[in-house]
Amino acid sequence: MFFQNQRDERHELTDHFLALANPTRLRMLERLGSVGEENVNDLAEHLHMSQPRISWHLRMLKVGGVVRTRREGRQVYCSLDVESIAHARALLDELIGIKERMSARR
Repeated sequence: MFFQNQRDERHELTDHFLALANPTRLRMLERLGSVGEENVNDLAEHLHMSQPRISWHLRMLKVGGVVRTRREGRQVYCSLDVESIAHARALLDELIGIKERMSARR
């Protein structure tokens, strides 16, 4: 089950789900899911929010392992961190025993 590094993995999951626990951040994820990658200024314009506010929410999403950013000159681009999202989902599945339950149903 959840023995080695249990505390670290639970902390990682907590950060992940806290990042998702906000309607604005969910709107940001929805936008990034549809466009793939977008610079912070364009994301702010699309969501009708200030760039500093978007950057604050992006920080929360980065801490939660939901988005990644890259810098190109003065522009910062963000996109979904698909690998990290998949990893968090696998941790949650392991924590609540989804795999065991699914195999028991078969």
